[in-house]
Amino acid sequence: MKALVSCLTVLLLVSGNTPPAQAPQTADSCHFTVSGELAKPTISGPEDITALVHVVEQPDSPVEILAIDFKDSWVSIAHELVTEQLRCTMKIRNRSDQRVKALSLYVMVASSHSGVGTGLGGPPGSRGQGWSLAPGQEADITACGGANGSGGAPGNHVRILVYVDGVDWDGCFYVPSKRLPYELGIFVH
Repeated sequence: MKALVSCLTVLLLVSGNTPPAQAPQTADSCHFTVSGELAKPTISGPEDITALVHVVEQPDSPVEILAIDFKDSWVSIAHELVTEQLRCTMKIRNRSDQRVKALSLYVMVASSHSGVGTGLGGPPGSRGQGWSLAPGQEADITACGGANGSGGAPGNHVRILVYVDGVDWDGCFYVPSKRLPYELGIFVH
């Protein structure tokens, strides 16, 4: 019995001397507000390309896509295969109250089972080179793509999805939600 009481006493002393677990602190740098409603993006380029483009709805995104031009792009779909060369210029706007230091955008040829994607890291020189996007400021991003892609296209059905994948500012990397209508027949993780 004395041994049991001694063990319990030691246990209480040890547990009493351990620092209490601290609640996670909120990251104030990740708090932001967005202004206004999202604008409907303008999509231009060859008609066979623009008919496939869907700019993903992202109401919580600090950066919005205002326009995208696929002037020198092509997509070939045949025998359940897709080959693409996407070249585009995109106009974006910071709709948050935070200065954006870097961002990641995606232009992806997607099917019901896979995606052949081209990611964009923001304007050339935007990573660690003094680039930033002030609240309300717009920017043009050129040369989207850069590499050709190919992949499966079950039922010869593909869409070109355009979305903001992530936004970086001091102390925070934010990943906006993605809303895709079921009617598109495309599912992205």
